Amino acid sequence: MKRIVVALALFHLASCDTLDLVPISQRSVEGFYQNQTQLNQAIMGCYNGLRNALVSQQYSYMLTESRSDNTFQSLDYNDGNITRFSETSLLPVLYTAWSNSYNKIQRCNKVLEELPKIDIESQLAKQYEGEAKFIRALLYFDMVRFWGGVPIVTKSLTINEGYEVSRNSIEEVYSLIEQDLRDAAELLPSAYDAANYGRATRWAAKGFLGKTLVYQSGYPLQKNRWTEAANILKEVIDSGQFEFFEDYAEIFKHANERGKQSVFSLIFRSGAEGEGNPFPTRNAPNFVSRNEVPFGGSPLQLFLSADLINSFEAGDLRKDAAIASTWTHTSGEVIESMPYSKKYLDGPVAAASDWDINWIALRYDDVLMLYAECLNETGFNPDGEAVTILNRFRTRAGLEPKSVNSQQEFRLWMENERRFEFCFENQRWFDLVRTDRALEVMKSFLAQYGLESAMQSKDRYFYPIPQPAIDINNKITQNPGYD
Repeated sequence: MKRIVVALALFHLASCDTLDLVPISQRSVEGFYQNQTQLNQAIMGCYNGLRNALVSQQYSYMLTESRSDNTFQSLDYNDGNITRFSETSLLPVLYTAWSNSYNKIQRCNKVLEELPKIDIESQLAKQYEGEAKFIRALLYFDMVRFWGGVPIVTKSLTINEGYEVSRNSIEEVYSLIEQDLRDAAELLPSAYDAANYGRATRWAAKGFLGKTLVYQSGYPLQKNRWTEAANILKEVIDSGQFEFFEDYAEIFKHANERGKQSVFSLIFRSGAEGEGNPFPTRNAPNFVSRNEVPFGGSPLQLFLSADLINSFEAGDLRKDAAIASTWTHTSGEVIESMPYSKKYLDGPVAAASDWDINWIALRYDDVLMLYAECLNETGFNPDGEAVTILNRFRTRAGLEPKSVNSQQEFRLWMENERRFEFCFENQRWFDLVRTDRALEVMKSFLAQYGLESAMQSKDRYFYPIPQPAIDINNKITQNPGYD
C-alpha cells in the first residue's frame, strides 16, 4: 500500500510561506506542530520534497544525466546548455535547483526543531529524527556534488540571518552528510509494516553512508575512506534483506516495485494530483504512439547519445531492457533514428507524467558494485571477490566473464559496467567526477560535436553558483572558472 503519499496534500495545506532567499528563510504556521499526526504530516512533506528533488523536478536529470556522455542536446532550450557545457550562472534551472533544495532542507530542519517539543513515544521520536536527518543528508549529497561547498543550514533562519550565511567547504558539507546518515542508521528501524512501506530504514541509511564514503574517497577530497565504506556496505549485503535479480529488465517493472532489489525507493501514486511518477513520460519522444506510451511522451525527453548506444557490447541484454531503439510516430511512421530510455515504462498510468511506479533511489546492485570498487581500491586481486561481483553483472547481461590484470584495468572496467548498469538513473556524471575521469572522457565525447574546448578544466566538475543567490547575498562566492 502507498499510504506514505496520502498525507502529502495535507502537509502542503499546513506548510510554511517561503521567501525565495538563499538560504531559505521560512516562517512556520503558528501552532501547526502540536501532535504526532501533524508531525507525521510534516515528515511526509520531507519525503515529498526528496521525491520532488530526485525525480519530479526537471533539474533532477538535467544536472545529472544530461551532463554526461549518455546524452546530447544540440539546441539551447532546456538542458542544451548543460549538455554542451555552455551554461552560465544565469541559467534558470540552476537557481531552481538551488532554491528548491534549500526549501526541502528547511522542511527537515523544522521537523528536527519541533520534534523535542511534542510528547510522543520515544521510539517514534527516534524514527522521525532519523527520517528527517536521512532526507536532509540526501539533499545535501546532491548539492555538494552539483556545486561543491554550499552553505550549511541546519536550523530555521530569520531573514537577516539568511543574508549572513556563507559557503562551507566541501569537506564540511560531507561531514554533515556523514553525521546525519550515521545518526539515521542508529535511529531508524530495520523494517516497517506494510502500511509504512517506503520510509527510510537503517539499511537505507547505511547504504547511502557507504556510498558517501566512496565519494569522499574520490575527487576532490580523496580521503581514502575505502575500508570504512567496504565495511558498511558489507553490513547491508550481509543483512539478507536484499536480492540480486537475475533478470535485469525485472528490476524496473511495476510488479516488482516493492522487491528486494531496492534498498530505498521513492513512492509514487498515479491519480492523486501530483503524486505520480513523470519519469517514463519525460523520457519518451513527444510524438510517440499512444499504443507504445499511453498519453504520449514529452518535449523534455532525454536525447540519447550515439556514443552510449554504440558502446554496448554485442548481446548485452541491458541495452534492449533500457533503450527503445525504434518506435512508432503518431503518424504511423517507424522511427529508427531517435532511441529513448524505456526504464520504468511499466505499470498503471492515469495521465501524462502520472505513472504509478516507484523510483529506486538506491539499488542493491549499486551497493554490490560500490563494495567491489572498495575491495579493488584496498588491494587488487585478479581472482578476488571484486572480479567475481562484476562478472555476476556481466553474466546477467548475457556476456562472457572478463578478467583484468591490474587495479587500473579494474577501475576502467567498473566505469563501463556502471555506465551500462545505471544508464538514465542519474549516476554517470557523478561517477565520472568522483573518479576524476570527467575531463578526459567528456573532452573526447564533446570532440565528436566539435566542442572539445567547452570542457575547459576541472572547474567544470561543478556548476556555477546561481547568480540570483549571489545577488541576494554577496557573502556567497562564485565557483572558479565562472567569474
